[in-house]
Amino acid sequence: MLGVELTSPAPIRCQMQYETDIKGLTKPAISFLKENGHTSIVSLGCGQQVNRIDNHLSLMAGLNLNYYVGIDCSPYIEMVSENLFMNPDNMTDLLAQDHRRSPRRFWKAVNLFPGTFVEELAGVHCAIVVCQRVYPGFFWEDLIISMSPKLVLQEDLHGCERIKLRGKHYVRNWSKIRHFNLKPFRPWPVFPGEKNLILWRRRDFGKKQEESGKFRWLKRLCESYIG
Repeated sequence: MLGVELTSPAPIRCQMQYETDIKGLTKPAISFLKENGHTSIVSLGCGQQVNRIDNHLSLMAGLNLNYYVGIDCSPYIEMVSENLFMNPDNMTDLLAQDHRRSPRRFWKAVNLFPGTFVEELAGVHCAIVVCQRVYPGFFWEDLIISMSPKLVLQEDLHGCERIKLRGKHYVRNWSKIRHFNLKPFRPWPVFPGEKNLILWRRRDFGKKQEESGKFRWLKRLCESYIG
């Protein structure tokens, strides 16, 4: 089976670690993203067990990114293979089509940073931010904006705090949901037409492609007022 190739020989587990630089105590997540953030997808608050990352991998491959980064304040983070993907065969095919990457090389692209509060990443740039579940009362808009990602994906909106970036240099984007073939892992609509996921696009990213498509006036209207 193709999906077997995405099964790690053993669950990837990272425990809390620290490193020191000349300025004092610095967490490795910050050092890593300062160097590689421009080619990384970052999952904020990924939890102790990383799971259902099919959409993350689609975005990672679609933007030709090199690293998958998981951030959480828990003392450890692990990837449990049987829960990692909803459709391992599709993900194996996706990686096989990427000339720079193979299914087995994906594991080398994974960097997990436990013991790290997401607020510590303020001002550290990355290419994509992903939030699977944002607990009520957590407002990460200013943090995400300071990281200046090209795309922001929020999944699983039920019972969660919705990230609201409209009017802050970001717009809702439906066409790229279709373009990257993003699918909710819990397909329960919150509102009519809702997909239980939201994709935000930075205004200056992919602007030419958006303006050249059909019904561009309708897209601009929706992006400006829905969110």
